[in-house]
Amino acid sequence: MSQRAFLFDVNRCTGCQACEVACAIENELEDVSWRQVVTLNEARQPGVPTMHLSIACNHCEEPPCMSHCPALAYSKDPVTGRVDLDAEKCIGCGYCSWACPYDAPTFDQKAGVMTKCTFCGERQAAGLEPACVEQCPTGALGFGELADLPGVADGLGMPTLEPGPSIRFEPWHGSDAGPTSACADTTGRPKTAPLPSVTTPRKITVRSEWPLVVFTLIAALLVASQSASLLGAPGLPPVVFFALAALGMGASTAHLGKPQRAWRALLNVRQSWLSREIALFSGFMGAALLLQLGVSSQGLAIATTAIGLAAVFAIDRVYDVARSPESRWVHSADAVLTTGLLIAVLVRSDVGLMLVVLVKVSLYLCRKILHHRRGLDIRRRWSAARLGIGFFPAGLIAWMTPEEGSGSLLGLGLCVLVGELIDRCEFYEELEVPTPRGQMQQELSTRLASL
Repeated sequence: MSQRAFLFDVNRCTGCQACEVACAIENELEDVSWRQVVTLNEARQPGVPTMHLSIACNHCEEPPCMSHCPALAYSKDPVTGRVDLDAEKCIGCGYCSWACPYDAPTFDQKAGVMTKCTFCGERQAAGLEPACVEQCPTGALGFGELADLPGVADGLGMPTLEPGPSIRFEPWHGSDAGPTSACADTTGRPKTAPLPSVTTPRKITVRSEWPLVVFTLIAALLVASQSASLLGAPGLPPVVFFALAALGMGASTAHLGKPQRAWRALLNVRQSWLSREIALFSGFMGAALLLQLGVSSQGLAIATTAIGLAAVFAIDRVYDVARSPESRWVHSADAVLTTGLLIAVLVRSDVGLMLVVLVKVSLYLCRKILHHRRGLDIRRRWSAARLGIGFFPAGLIAWMTPEEGSGSLLGLGLCVLVGELIDRCEFYEELEVPTPRGQMQQELSTRLASL
């Protein structure tokens, strides 16, 4: 398969954004461009060079957007190597934007689907270069066959090379001042006082992903209830069980830009953890419904519990693409640990409860210590509430006896749920998708710290 690629020369780019404008005009985009110009030292801090990176979809050799998309909306053109997105297949879940380290897929609020750079396929078919390349006034953007392009494979602002991005870079070979734009004088120093530091917007927040917070917590509770029932403890009443199930599935579906296409999320079970999560949780709910309808079978009960636990594991794997290094494998708010804690509460297993609480407290405190050492916000009030409301009552539950009243046990159990909710919200606030802009900010912080 042929693979065409971009060539970017940091020495020539002045950050004029002509490429962004050309992309928007060519594709008739409103208030957005599929190409973005990211600047190192945008605030013109003295002592640090100002450099620019023009980047769009890199049409990777192994596109993470394509492998992670649950709806199979992505494909790769065998002639040009172009990565295409079929808007008619997209469900608008946004998961591809989490998986892409180059911040290429963009959500179209009006259409309810993801959009991205098309590699100017029609222009290429006509023998023309992409619009962004053609309109670059300084020749900073080039285009050609990947195998024939000069330059190096890695460049400033590129978080990872694992997907095999189709772009090559002409390294910076000038002075430390770096390329400048019209707002700087010939020495590279700004004509005005340095601007405040530029804040990198976050892709994932509790505010934007609250339906997923609701769904993941409800999923853990439902699986814990089924598991407790299998172990002989009373689970949730059927009415409550299916009311919560409806709420959770409704929240997860409402999170989609195209809820009517939700069924397509089952199509990529072979590669996508999001597809696996949805398939497993749907299977769990179907099996649980049979049990509630009176199908009495120990084998079915065991199978239902196993499918539910597998679904909870899949939920945690969905977020691997955005986990911080210290929680790459396990986080105190992981759905698996939350499910284990709730099972211990429901079956009144003192030993199990204390073991899970010990693991979760250790993970929670270690994470806070690491954040403190790195100068990150440890959210003192939230941390105090999480420890006081969530973990302390769990210890009380372990010491209570059944004779002390189910009402008190229910109240303490609710406290545990509130604590898990706090931890889950913190989990979403700590998720961080690698992007060129974020990489630039890290590079700037490193260079400023070395001055």
